Amino acid sequence: MKNLFIAYDLTTGERVRLERLSRNWRQIDLASKAGVQLADITTIEKERYLSKNRKRKILLALGLSDDGNTEDSKQTDNQT
Repeated sequence: MKNLFIAYDLTTGERVRLERLSRNWRQIDLASKAGVQLADITTIEKERYLSKNRKRKILLALGLSDDGNTEDSKQTDNQT
């Protein structure tokens, strides 16, 4: 699935929220797909501290990376 927006100058929490909403997922849906608790989704979207492991799980569930790129674009970049 292609991202519906380009994530320039967005915080991690904003990127997570926008990507989640673009998929019509509730916070509990993302938590389930990422294998984390609902509170972790609220925490990351509110820009509070979250362990690197939990943050990584959430980003991976959305196909995002910690540097603002999608995982798909990173794979494409590595193949060129």
